[in-house]
Amino acid sequence: MDGLKRIVGPFAALGGLALLAGPAAAQFYPPEGQSLSRMGAIEIARTGPYVQTEGSVPAVSPFSRTGALAAAEATTRTVKASPRIRLEPPQYLGALADRLDQAAGFDKTVGLAVAVIENGEVSLIYTAGETAAGSGDTVTAETRFRAASLSKSFTGVLLAILESEGLIDLDTEVPTRFLDLKGPAQPTWIELMSQRSGLPPNAYDNLIEGGVSAVEARARLSTVDLVCQPGECYTYQNVAFSAAELLIEEATGLTYEQAVRRYVFEPYRLTTAGVGEDDLVSGRSWARPHRGWVRQADLAGQPSTYYDDVPSAAAITVSLNDMIAWAQANLAWTDGLPEDVRQRVFTPYAESARETRGLGPLRARIDETYYGLGWRVYEWGDRTLIAHAGYLSGYGAQVVMEPETGFAFVALWNSDGRAPWRLWPTVMDLRTGDGPGDWLDQIE
Repeated sequence: MDGLKRIVGPFAALGGLALLAGPAAAQFYPPEGQSLSRMGAIEIARTGPYVQTEGSVPAVSPFSRTGALAAAEATTRTVKASPRIRLEPPQYLGALADRLDQAAGFDKTVGLAVAVIENGEVSLIYTAGETAAGSGDTVTAETRFRAASLSKSFTGVLLAILESEGLIDLDTEVPTRFLDLKGPAQPTWIELMSQRSGLPPNAYDNLIEGGVSAVEARARLSTVDLVCQPGECYTYQNVAFSAAELLIEEATGLTYEQAVRRYVFEPYRLTTAGVGEDDLVSGRSWARPHRGWVRQADLAGQPSTYYDDVPSAAAITVSLNDMIAWAQANLAWTDGLPEDVRQRVFTPYAESARETRGLGPLRARIDETYYGLGWRVYEWGDRTLIAHAGYLSGYGAQVVMEPETGFAFVALWNSDGRAPWRLWPTVMDLRTGDGPGDWLDQIE
């Protein structure tokens, strides 16, 4: 039935997760009587001004002068739920806090919000800088940012939940009324959503950026020559990916925004997450974008973007607290996403050699990358990571998880600059001992 299945029962009530309060002065948790959910956490708020003494950021790429790491990545083998263990804060957090201060101190960094999870529990919360440069309005764990392409992880999980509940079948072909591609065969939904449509990379993103509607841009894809047959190669998409919204609407009777709220935000306690500009600016604290990789002045820009017209691909908005809840839902050490959902989204469907090549110096750590269902899979030595990143001019977002150990690194920022992009390999080096964690020192 074109990817749809009959509704077989009422909507399931899914388990939730506890959220954290806003950041305070640096301290270890828990104080006497503190709940286990904050065990071993350090909470740091940096509110003072930062002065960068050397250099600027001359290139767009976080890791090379010519490439671009506009979306980071990773996913993992599914692991069984494990009991939470009462642990001391990991020893590497002190060194990491110094590196976070270093990243916040770069002259291109405006606001930064970071959290680290170990053993499924929050170990570090770090916030620094301002929602708008010179405003005095400090970034907190409740400040809203754009997630950009990290939105795809929410869409992938939403689709897997709908499939788990019997509403859709991702192994059926995409009907031509939703997306009609050139060639003898249509992709299946799982091929389309795991970036194996056969279209050239980022097909017709330029139309979206030029103000053409998503409906028209998707229709024009029928005229584009494929670079491979569906299912045979990896090519990253936004416009084609947004066809998921039509499947979701037909399966649930809800808009994409309504469905992601009902099936994802609400059950997993992403209490400030939203979709698009209106949700971004509706909060008491929201981060303004600071655009330009070689900008000379930090002038806050407008929060609007044409990518709000492809919400499943790029329009989710989140706070750091939302990102913590999202990572914990995906880690699912005690609560969180159902096992079959995690298995579906973390499966490495497509080898993404182009992404591997684009990692530049990081290939010393990562030699294989894949795309799952809205998540990426990285092989860091003998560790499997689940991740994705997002970039829209003036905003960046990052999640990297290792489900086997209950680890996650999440970060949000509101400026263009290379320093925040280098934080996740810094964290991995420091926690594993696989390197010196000097990625920030290499920025020229």
